[in-house]
Amino acid sequence: MGFIERLKNLFKREEEKKDIELLGNPLERLKKGDIVELEGETWEVKDVALYDYGATKEKEWEIVSANRRGFLSMEEGKIYFFTEIDPEDIHPDVGKHYRDFGKPPEEITYKGKRYKLRYAGKAKYRKNLESYPVLIWEFKSEDGEIIDVEIWDDYEIEAFKGRELKEWEIEGVFPR
Repeated sequence: MGFIERLKNLFKREEEKKDIELLGNPLERLKKGDIVELEGETWEVKDVALYDYGATKEKEWEIVSANRRGFLSMEEGKIYFFTEIDPEDIHPDVGKHYRDFGKPPEEITYKGKRYKLRYAGKAKYRKNLESYPVLIWEFKSEDGEIIDVEIWDDYEIEAFKGRELKEWEIEGVFPR
Protein backbone atom coordinates (compact mmCIF):
# COMPACT_ATOMS: atom_id res chain seq x y z
CA MET A 1 0.00 0.00 0.00
CA GLY A 2 1.43 3.32 -1.07
CA PHE A 3 1.56 6.57 0.83
CA ILE A 4 -1.45 8.06 -1.00
CA GLU A 5 -3.62 5.00 -0.27
CA ARG A 6 -2.66 5.08 3.44
CA LEU A 7 -3.50 8.77 3.55
CA LYS A 8 -6.91 8.13 1.92
CA ASN A 9 -7.61 5.33 4.43
CA LEU A 10 -6.68 7.64 7.31
CA PHE A 11 -9.17 10.29 6.14
CA LYS A 12 -11.81 7.62 5.51
CA ARG A 13 -11.42 6.32 9.10
CA GLU A 14 -11.72 9.86 10.47
CA GLU A 15 -14.94 10.41 8.46
CA GLU A 16 -16.38 7.10 9.69
CA LYS A 17 -15.47 8.06 13.27
CA LYS A 18 -17.33 11.39 12.89
CA ASP A 19 -20.37 9.59 11.41
CA ILE A 20 -20.42 7.21 14.39
CA GLU A 21 -20.19 10.16 16.79
CA LEU A 22 -23.14 11.82 15.07
CA LEU A 23 -25.18 8.64 15.38
CA GLY A 24 -24.29 8.12 19.07
CA ASN A 25 -26.58 9.21 21.86
CA PRO A 26 -26.28 13.01 22.15
CA LEU A 27 -26.83 12.88 25.92
CA GLU A 28 -23.49 11.17 26.45
CA ARG A 29 -21.73 14.46 25.65
CA LEU A 30 -24.01 16.81 27.64
CA LYS A 31 -22.27 19.15 30.05
CA LYS A 32 -23.09 22.17 32.22
CA GLY A 33 -24.56 25.03 30.23
CA ASP A 34 -25.76 22.90 27.30
CA ILE A 35 -29.37 23.30 26.15
CA VAL A 36 -31.88 20.47 25.64
CA GLU A 37 -35.25 20.76 23.90
CA LEU A 38 -37.70 18.31 25.46
CA GLU A 39 -41.50 18.14 25.64
CA GLY A 40 -41.80 21.55 24.00
CA GLU A 41 -39.63 23.22 26.65
CA THR A 42 -36.09 24.54 26.63
CA TRP A 43 -33.96 23.18 29.45
CA GLU A 44 -30.46 24.17 30.56
CA VAL A 45 -28.06 21.62 32.05
CA LYS A 46 -27.19 22.88 35.54
CA ASP A 47 -25.11 19.95 36.79
CA VAL A 48 -23.93 16.44 36.04
CA ALA A 49 -23.76 13.59 38.58
CA LEU A 50 -23.35 9.82 38.78
CA TYR A 51 -25.20 7.19 40.80
CA ASP A 52 -22.88 4.25 41.43
CA TYR A 53 -24.85 1.10 42.27
CA GLY A 54 -21.75 -1.10 42.21
CA ALA A 55 -22.65 -3.36 39.31
CA THR A 56 -24.22 -0.53 37.29
CA LYS A 57 -23.86 3.22 37.01
CA GLU A 58 -26.42 5.86 36.11
CA LYS A 59 -25.39 9.23 34.73
CA GLU A 60 -27.70 12.11 35.60
CA TRP A 61 -28.09 15.65 34.27
CA GLU A 62 -29.93 18.21 36.38
CA ILE A 63 -31.90 20.44 34.02
CA VAL A 64 -34.03 23.54 34.58
CA SER A 65 -36.60 25.25 32.37
CA ALA A 66 -38.27 28.60 32.91
CA ASN A 67 -40.44 27.20 35.72
CA ARG A 68 -39.49 23.56 36.41
CA ARG A 69 -36.61 21.46 37.66
CA GLY A 70 -36.00 18.10 36.04
CA PHE A 71 -33.48 15.36 35.50
CA LEU A 72 -32.36 13.32 32.53
CA SER A 73 -30.62 10.08 33.32
CA MET A 74 -29.08 7.25 31.39
CA GLU A 75 -28.61 3.74 32.68
CA GLU A 76 -27.69 0.71 30.59
CA GLY A 77 -28.54 2.57 27.38
CA LYS A 78 -32.01 3.63 28.54
CA ILE A 79 -32.92 7.32 28.89
CA TYR A 80 -35.24 8.60 31.62
CA PHE A 81 -36.82 12.00 32.29
CA PHE A 82 -37.95 12.98 35.80
CA THR A 83 -39.41 16.06 37.44
CA GLU A 84 -39.40 16.74 41.14
CA ILE A 85 -42.57 16.09 43.15
CA ASP A 86 -43.43 16.68 46.79
CA PRO A 87 -42.79 13.47 48.79
CA GLU A 88 -45.65 14.47 51.11
CA ASP A 89 -48.06 13.84 48.20
CA ILE A 90 -47.13 10.14 48.26
CA HIS A 91 -49.17 7.75 50.39
CA PRO A 92 -48.24 6.14 52.68
CA ASP A 93 -45.87 8.82 53.93
CA VAL A 94 -42.52 7.47 52.69
CA GLY A 95 -40.45 9.27 55.33
CA LYS A 96 -42.51 7.92 58.20
CA HIS A 97 -42.57 4.48 56.61
CA TYR A 98 -38.76 4.50 56.34
CA ARG A 99 -38.32 5.65 59.97
CA ASP A 100 -40.85 3.07 61.26
CA PHE A 101 -39.84 0.05 59.17
CA GLY A 102 -36.47 0.79 57.54
CA LYS A 103 -37.73 -0.55 54.21
CA PRO A 104 -40.03 0.60 51.41
CA PRO A 105 -43.73 -0.15 51.21
CA GLU A 106 -44.70 -2.68 48.54
CA GLU A 107 -47.05 -0.15 46.96
CA ILE A 108 -47.59 3.63 47.01
CA THR A 109 -50.24 5.99 45.67
CA TYR A 110 -49.52 9.34 44.05
CA LYS A 111 -52.44 11.53 42.89
CA GLY A 112 -54.76 8.53 42.85
CA LYS A 113 -52.45 6.31 40.79
CA ARG A 114 -50.94 3.12 42.23
CA TYR A 115 -47.27 2.26 41.86
CA LYS A 116 -45.64 -1.04 42.82
CA LEU A 117 -42.15 -1.39 44.24
CA ARG A 118 -39.71 -2.35 41.51
CA TYR A 119 -36.32 -1.69 43.13
CA ALA A 120 -34.88 -0.84 46.53
CA GLY A 121 -31.17 -0.42 47.06
CA LYS A 122 -28.20 1.74 47.93
CA ALA A 123 -26.03 3.90 45.72
CA LYS A 124 -23.17 6.33 46.02
CA TYR A 125 -24.10 9.68 44.57
CA ARG A 126 -21.03 11.34 43.06
CA LYS A 127 -20.98 14.99 42.11
CA ASN A 128 -18.23 17.61 41.96
CA LEU A 129 -15.60 15.26 43.45
CA GLU A 130 -17.83 14.52 46.46
CA SER A 131 -19.68 11.32 47.28
CA TYR A 132 -22.83 10.72 49.36
CA PRO A 133 -24.68 7.52 50.26
CA VAL A 134 -28.33 7.40 49.22
CA LEU A 135 -31.16 4.86 49.44
CA ILE A 136 -33.29 4.61 46.32
CA TRP A 137 -36.77 3.15 46.06
CA GLU A 138 -38.24 2.84 42.59
CA PHE A 139 -41.95 2.31 42.03
CA LYS A 140 -43.67 1.73 38.68
CA SER A 141 -47.30 2.07 37.59
CA GLU A 142 -49.07 -0.22 35.14
CA ASP A 143 -48.72 2.41 32.39
CA GLY A 144 -44.95 2.71 32.88
CA GLU A 145 -44.70 5.88 34.98
CA ILE A 146 -41.96 5.77 37.60
CA ILE A 147 -41.72 7.31 41.05
CA ASP A 148 -38.21 7.45 42.51
CA VAL A 149 -37.81 8.15 46.21
CA GLU A 150 -34.32 9.13 47.39
CA ILE A 151 -33.54 8.95 51.10
CA TRP A 152 -30.42 10.88 52.07
CA ASP A 153 -30.98 10.58 55.83
CA ASP A 154 -33.96 10.12 58.15
CA TYR A 155 -35.41 13.52 57.29
CA GLU A 156 -34.02 14.48 53.88
CA ILE A 157 -36.21 12.75 51.32
CA GLU A 158 -36.75 13.69 47.69
CA ALA A 159 -39.20 12.27 45.17
CA PHE A 160 -39.34 12.36 41.39
CA LYS A 161 -41.92 11.29 38.82
CA GLY A 162 -40.78 10.22 35.40
CA ARG A 163 -40.73 7.83 32.53
CA GLU A 164 -38.45 6.18 30.04
CA LEU A 165 -37.82 8.29 26.95
CA LYS A 166 -37.15 7.22 23.43
CA GLU A 167 -34.15 9.01 21.92
CA TRP A 168 -36.34 10.65 19.26
CA GLU A 169 -38.33 12.44 22.00
CA ILE A 170 -35.32 14.65 22.68
CA GLU A 171 -36.06 17.41 20.19
CA GLY A 172 -32.61 18.98 20.23
CA VAL A 173 -29.28 19.16 22.06
CA PHE A 174 -27.27 22.36 21.70
CA PRO A 175 -23.76 22.73 23.14
CA ARG A 176 -22.97 26.01 24.80
